[in-house]
Amino acid sequence: MARSHNATGRSRRQLSSFVALERYMLRSPAWKSLSLPARCAFIELGNLYNGLNNGRIALSARSLANLLPISRVTASRALSELANRGFIEAVRKGGFNMKTGARRSTEWRLTNHLCDITGERSSKAFMRWRAG
Repeated sequence: MARSHNATGRSRRQLSSFVALERYMLRSPAWKSLSLPARCAFIELGNLYNGLNNGRIALSARSLANLLPISRVTASRALSELANRGFIEAVRKGGFNMKTGARRSTEWRLTNHLCDITGERSSKAFMRWRAG
């Protein structure tokens, strides 16, 4: 019978990409206070992060509403809830130009990872969040 690991003890199977939810984050008061749409929004933002684009994760409330079965207002509230608790930071605000018709989504940074634009260390601002 063939072994499923190599001589160094590592698995031969390749893992697909995944969204890591660290236990320290799940146990934080900030995570426990999040609404369900905000938790789902964080997972969707984590799904868009590929290891090289932190600080350039473009996601608008309209796009989030299409990814999740929620309204645009609920999606906007979920993103602002994540930002208020310190899980994400807006690097570049989105907008709409009436003259050119150009739309631009807000670009987000996950605070639990290194920023790929500036090289800034992960702030983990959600660990300092307190209720009230």
